[in-house]
Amino acid sequence: MMTLKPAFPRSRPFKILVTSVLAASISFGAGCSGEVAHGLGSPSNFTAPDKVADIEFPTTISHRGGADVYTEESMEGFTASVKDGFLPEMDIQFLEDGTPVLIHDDTADRTLNGATGPIRDLSREEWDSATIKHPAGGEEAATVTLDELLDEMGGEVVLVPEIKPGATPEEVDRVLDEFDERGLKDSLVVQSFDFEAAKTIADRGYTSLYLMGSTMPKESPAEIKDAGIEWVGPSKNLPTNKMRELDKAGFHVAPYTLETAKDGHRLPGFIDGYFTDDAWTD
Repeated sequence: MMTLKPAFPRSRPFKILVTSVLAASISFGAGCSGEVAHGLGSPSNFTAPDKVADIEFPTTISHRGGADVYTEESMEGFTASVKDGFLPEMDIQFLEDGTPVLIHDDTADRTLNGATGPIRDLSREEWDSATIKHPAGGEEAATVTLDELLDEMGGEVVLVPEIKPGATPEEVDRVLDEFDERGLKDSLVVQSFDFEAAKTIADRGYTSLYLMGSTMPKESPAEIKDAGIEWVGPSKNLPTNKMRELDKAGFHVAPYTLETAKDGHRLPGFIDGYFTDDAWTD
């Protein structure tokens, strides 16, 4: 499989990222429990683990890179998260030419300035020229492709990408092929709400996290287990006794999405992790 290379390459030196993250950290420092200089340092001193096997439980997953603190799905948010020991989570959608990009919604309207409409209708040039809105009206950030994220952090830290619903089996394989080419099997927890996609992820040798809602899925815990899936991500509104059932079936259970890390500390002791929009407020 041929790796998709950026059609409009953008320089993103790490020292520039550090400056941006430091500025953002100063702006939000009063509301965060971590160090002010979240972004100081180099990739070699990330405090998040670099291998799935080294994850300590319970683990904090920084939802969309800390979407209540940093610009959603921005390199600044991902960098700040891993500097403070959190696993950064991101969403994969596809542009018109098939380029995988990092954005939650299937349209640009809520989070981007300079682009509108379905992500699948955007050209690479339109994507690169757009910016991500700041949650508190602060400085906007550059959009990020999957390649750009992996160039910066791939293999350096555990990443938690979600292949969004609507991805075709071919697109799922294309993303996994990209991970294969970079040798990332040990450093990714790959998510999907689609059971077949989650099964494919596991079949391909990746740690698979099957996302589910506030009720149990149609698949039984035994069926999910037989598919090779090791993690499950239920809604935080799934009843505790059902989460316990998943835990007893042998899964790592990581509910989504809590407002702050403080809410994560109130979860039952058997929970192995949680997604939060603000990993710093505990």
